[in-house]
Amino acid sequence: MEQGLWCDILKNKNRDGDDCSNGGLSSRHKSVILLGYGPFEPCAKAPAVRLVRRDIGGREYLHAEPVDPPPAGHTPYMAGGTFIHTCDGRFPSDYPIPLHDRTDTWEDYRLLTM
Repeated sequence: MEQGLWCDILKNKNRDGDDCSNGGLSSRHKSVILLGYGPFEPCAKAPAVRLVRRDIGGREYLHAEPVDPPPAGHTPYMAGGTFIHTCDGRFPSDYPIPLHDRTDTWEDYRLLTM
């Protein structure tokens, strides 16, 4: 099994006490394993996420997302307001990385974005 860094999930609860992940990993866990960067194996307490690198406007943008695909009939993962970070020097960024763990049904997505 691939190993990685144990990272804390950083989140800010909204006024109602709920997060904005719509049931994503960050609503059920306090930690994740960022694959490819350290010695820890994913487990029930800290599921696996992968680093995604993209170019947006000529600058590199990093985010992490679950390794398991979204459920059938759901949108790709998107930001839900949470971040991951660790003090371990192997962490691939100088700043917390957004965790894209929110997903919606396509019907809900259309209703929420119109």
